[in-house]
Amino acid sequence: MLNIEQISPDIPESFTVPAMLLLAGAGQNVGKTTFAVNSIRHLKKKGLTVYGLKITPHFHTDEPDHMLIKTADYQVSLEKHRDGKKDSSRMLKAGADEVFFVQTLSDSALAKVFDFVRRMADEKVIWVCESGGLRSVVKPGLFLYFKLKDAEPQKASAKRLMPLADRIVQFDGTDFDFSAEQIDFVKHRFIIKQ
Repeated sequence: MLNIEQISPDIPESFTVPAMLLLAGAGQNVGKTTFAVNSIRHLKKKGLTVYGLKITPHFHTDEPDHMLIKTADYQVSLEKHRDGKKDSSRMLKAGADEVFFVQTLSDSALAKVFDFVRRMADEKVIWVCESGGLRSVVKPGLFLYFKLKDAEPQKASAKRLMPLADRIVQFDGTDFDFSAEQIDFVKHRFIIKQ
């Protein structure tokens, strides 16, 4: 496990990451992880190096096996279990080259945590990330916001994040009104195919 001093003290307040597909949504069961899995499969078919990143705003009861760093406010681990039930396991099983699982108790640590994680990858890596909070410190190449079809999200976080999204994706419990195949990655940036 790494020690806190190994994280760079010179952390920018925000990052621009053209090679990141960031997925956030109006609560649970709106299809974020299913779409992340579909996106990883789609991008891997193109021969790209894809890293998954799952950030959750709470600590799970089980401590991960492959812990990289742990503080009172956050912990970062590598997912190594392809057949587990966690979202990070599903990303790994879909073909991601590496998957980082971040548990944090406060959004104030997100810049430090993301700086740590991004330093573990080279610049050619494409990120598929599931996190609402990360949008406050990262400007991704493509930001998709997920909601249930015909439902109007009520949370303040939804009202803050939805206007920042490149596209609102609706999920009816089975299907999306947008697919991972409509995303392409050209000249080191995400585009939506017309």
